Amino acid sequence: MKLHFLMVGFATKKIHIDPAIKAGAKVSLLISSNEYKSEYEGFFHRVLVVDNIYDWNQLKPALDKIEKIDAVVTRREKFISVVGVINEHLGLRGVDYKTSRNFCNKYLMKQQWLKNHVPCAEGICLDNLNGLDEFLKRHSFPLILKKTSAAHSNFVIKTESKEDLLEKLNFLKSKVSGYVASRPIDGYKSKVAECQLLLEEMLHGRELTVDTFVSKGVFIHTPICEYTMTHELGINDSYLPIRTMPTSLSENQEKLVHETVEKALSALTAKNCICHTELFFDEEANTCKVVETTLRGGGNRAEMTRLSTDYDYSLSVFKATVDLEIESPQKPFKAISVIEYFAEGKGIIKELNLDFLNKNKAVSNIKITCQIGDAVEQAKFGGKFIVSLFVEAENSFESKKLALDLFKQVRKSIKIDYS
Repeated sequence: MKLHFLMVGFATKKIHIDPAIKAGAKVSLLISSNEYKSEYEGFFHRVLVVDNIYDWNQLKPALDKIEKIDAVVTRREKFISVVGVINEHLGLRGVDYKTSRNFCNKYLMKQQWLKNHVPCAEGICLDNLNGLDEFLKRHSFPLILKKTSAAHSNFVIKTESKEDLLEKLNFLKSKVSGYVASRPIDGYKSKVAECQLLLEEMLHGRELTVDTFVSKGVFIHTPICEYTMTHELGINDSYLPIRTMPTSLSENQEKLVHETVEKALSALTAKNCICHTELFFDEEANTCKVVETTLRGGGNRAEMTRLSTDYDYSLSVFKATVDLEIESPQKPFKAISVIEYFAEGKGIIKELNLDFLNKNKAVSNIKITCQIGDAVEQAKFGGKFIVSLFVEAENSFESKKLALDLFKQVRKSIKIDYS
C-alpha cells in the first residue's frame, strides 16, 4: 500500500496508524497547535500544524506545502468537516464538504433520512419554538433534547414535560452556544447557519451500534455492539455505561439491522469511509430505527474488534478511503465489554480506590482520567469519563454479566462530594 495518507487529528493511539505504516503507507498528520505534541514527529511522515484547523485561510497554505496526498482520514468526530473540505479541494475519492456537514449535524442528517424514507426517530429543529406545539400533538413525553453538533452522548437530555423541556432548552442555550464538534470551515464557500438544537421522539428497544466500512460500493460490517443503558443501572444520565461485542441476535435480526444501516448510509451518500451508526431494535415489533451516524469509527471499536475477531480494523479504515477491497471480519471467538463511568452530578472527587481492577485477569485497557480533587460532571452536561476498562469473556452473556458486576464495584469505589 505505497500511498500517502493525511490523518486529521490524533488521540495518541498508535494502533490507529501502525497497521498502515507497516503495510508500506506514508501517514502525515494535520493538527491544531493546541493539540500538537513533539512526539508526533516520530510517528508521522510529516506533521502540519495550524492554529485554527477550521480556517480555510490557514488550511489551504498548509496543504500546499505537502506532497501529493492520496486520501484523508480521521478517527475523531470533530474533524469530519475538515476531511470533507480537503477531499473536495483535492478531488479525492471520499465524501465532499456538503456531505460531511450532513454527517456532522444531527438535524441535517435526519432531514436526509426522512426524505429518503429511512426509519428513524422523528424530530424538529428547536432553535426557536416554531412547530413545537404541532410536534407535541404527534409525540408524547418523554422526548429527547440534544445538541446537533455534540458527540459521545454529551448534551443529550431526556425531558418529561413541556415545562421541563423549556427549562432544559434554556439551560442548553446558555451553556453551549455554537458548535461542540466538527464546526463548518470558515472562509470556504458561503457559510450557512445550521440548526443547533434538536427535539426528537424517544425510541425504545435494544440500543445497538454498527461500524461499517464503505468501499467499492460495498458495505462491510464489523460485529454488532449492544449498549447497556444508564436507566438499567439506576443512573440519570445520557451516556452508555457498558457496551458489549458481539450481541445476541438471530441471523434474520442481524440482517434487518444491517439493511437498515445500509439504507441510512446510502441516503447520506457515504463512500470511501468508515461509519459508526446507532439504532434501536424493537424485538416485539421486529423493527429498527436509526438514531444517528457519524463519519468515523466508534470509540474503542478498533481494539474491541481486534480482541474479539483478530480483525485489523485500523488497516481497513485506511483501505476504505482509497477504495480498496475490504475483507469481512470472521465471527467473534470471544466477547468484549467496555465500561465507562461518569460522575452522577457536579462535584469533586474525594476518593478513588480502583486497585482491584488490576487484580482481575479479565480486565485490561484501564484508563483513569481523573484524580482526587478533580471537578467532575455528568456526561449529558459535557463531563468526561472518570474511568474506562475492557472486560473479556467467552460469550456476550458472561462478558456483560461480569461488566455489570465490575461497574457496580467501580461506582462504590469512587467517592464524589456533590454538595
